[in-house]
Amino acid sequence: MQRSVRTVGLLVLLAAVLTAGAPSIIRIHRGDTLSGIAARYGTTVSALQRANHLSGTTIYAGDLLRLPGQNVTATRTHTVNAVYVVRPGDNLTKLGRRLGHSVPWLRARNHLRSSVIVIGQKLVYGVTSSTPVRASAAVSGSAARHRAVLRSRTMPSRAHVRTLIRASARRHGVPASLALALSYQESGFQQRVVSPVDAIGVMQVLPSTGRSLGRMHGRQYDLLRVEDNVEAGVTLISDLLRATGRVDKALAGYYQGLGSVGRIGFLPQTKAYIKNITLLRQRFS
Repeated sequence: MQRSVRTVGLLVLLAAVLTAGAPSIIRIHRGDTLSGIAARYGTTVSALQRANHLSGTTIYAGDLLRLPGQNVTATRTHTVNAVYVVRPGDNLTKLGRRLGHSVPWLRARNHLRSSVIVIGQKLVYGVTSSTPVRASAAVSGSAARHRAVLRSRTMPSRAHVRTLIRASARRHGVPASLALALSYQESGFQQRVVSPVDAIGVMQVLPSTGRSLGRMHGRQYDLLRVEDNVEAGVTLISDLLRATGRVDKALAGYYQGLGSVGRIGFLPQTKAYIKNITLLRQRFS
């Protein structure tokens, strides 16, 4: 229980979180062609082929197609303490859902010995505000250095990456289809991918997130190593699943940040992200 509370607290109360937007996924319809899709979405046939590992131009109705370079954004979220005054009919379970925290987290944060609360009681919880930001020069420089390092290394095959993800998912009790769909959505199983805000590798983990996970789990993650990158990403989604008890909210936490979700709900791009991964899970089930 103590470790779970500490994990939830650190996930929610990170002072600043940068979230990289993920590429879009579309479903191919009868009559679609690569050239037509490229024209529709402002990209090229060759870019679509690279993003989807296609050797030719043949596509099939019903399949999913990854659009390159879509929705690359970043959000900075700042967390502060807020106070909620208990009203008639409130209980910790209802408040946890409303405020974006688990019952153990609320109890720990407010030093409650039980789940009993009374009308008029004041409860402290974390809220965040989110603003779009451009990557700083330091972040852009770090991303460029990471790209250079990864370009110099031999990269694992996508089949090997999928094997690593499945093994890590088993260790952490995460559905393999979820972990695989998440990685495909984030990077297409490509370790060389580094976003403008320095999200690295197959699981698109930020260096700051890797450091926080390391502190929580008592180990170091070298995100430039595919094994550590996979382990960090699967560990994060595992922690979020335990913290929220819901797949959609865990995915929202991975993409948007759990504190931001608790404060303002799912952003439109977060809803699209969850929908994409839900569709992708069918491919990997």
